[in-house]
Amino acid sequence: MAGWNLKAGAITEYVVSEDRIWSLFNFVFSDACKKRNTYKFGLIKSLLDSAFSGEMTEQGVRYSYEELFGRFAYNYWNLVVKYDLRQMRKDGKSEFSKIELIFKDVIKENNIFINLEFESLGADIKNKIIKQVTVECKRFVIGALYDDFDGIIYSFNLKEDGIVLNPRVYDFMLKYKAELEKLNYYAWARFLEQINDDNVLMRVIDKLELATPKREDLSVYREILRKEFEEDTCFYCGKKLGKNIHVDHFIPWSFVKDDKLWNFVLSCARCNERKSNKLPKQDFLIKIEQRNKGIQVVDNIIVQKDFERYSQDLLNRMWKYAKMSGLKEVEMRT
Repeated sequence: MAGWNLKAGAITEYVVSEDRIWSLFNFVFSDACKKRNTYKFGLIKSLLDSAFSGEMTEQGVRYSYEELFGRFAYNYWNLVVKYDLRQMRKDGKSEFSKIELIFKDVIKENNIFINLEFESLGADIKNKIIKQVTVECKRFVIGALYDDFDGIIYSFNLKEDGIVLNPRVYDFMLKYKAELEKLNYYAWARFLEQINDDNVLMRVIDKLELATPKREDLSVYREILRKEFEEDTCFYCGKKLGKNIHVDHFIPWSFVKDDKLWNFVLSCARCNERKSNKLPKQDFLIKIEQRNKGIQVVDNIIVQKDFERYSQDLLNRMWKYAKMSGLKEVEMRT
């Protein structure tokens, strides 16, 4: 049976070497791997972007379909609607993938949507899109990618609500997260170059990276940390915070690709600029982990949602993998 038509699949091999996993990823990125559209690249990106938000289970790391394809819809909206990048080879039946057609139908309902980021769409519209994208991708990419990886990458059952990533593959994806992102973007860009006109291909790698834009308005987190937990000094230098308060990603967003309260600290403008896209020294990990112990027990809906899959060693693991990916440390004490 063709991979895309599979309805369920168990992990075929749990003890697998890094060389074997590299070989499988390189196959998927290559032209030897059959691709009618970019869905496989999109799913790999969603897995990488969700790397630190999975649910640890005895079998592996679990992700719901809606979680993965919610990110998928978010990324594709920007690529298709904002950048006008086609995602499928013409096949005589349609010029567009089903996901592109879903977006086009939404825009037909209200043309103003063409000027909006996915995040700016109303909750009802976003939920409708995510549900439709999830149905499409469950049917056509979950089994296909599973088959390309010889059943090693994850287990799945389309009648259930998610996949379970092989623990060995999960550790591999954390260890080589930055490298896999670059390889995935490169292979995705090569595919897009084959099916799009030159006028939309300028800076195509940048467009793929910007498909998951950094959230600009972090004021809700600033107010939670400042008012709920009375944080009124800079996390790094300890000086009293004035009016110009910055919300900083402790582990840089460029590596995490996510906004969660447990990774946010308040800083002064000087420290925020100094830290930039770098890692604070490892001794700051103890400070933020202690801070998070106090925060996660608070009865606040945003806090509870953001800490749902937080574990005490999470930031320590993220720091280690971010360092391995090439991020530099910076001395923050003044």
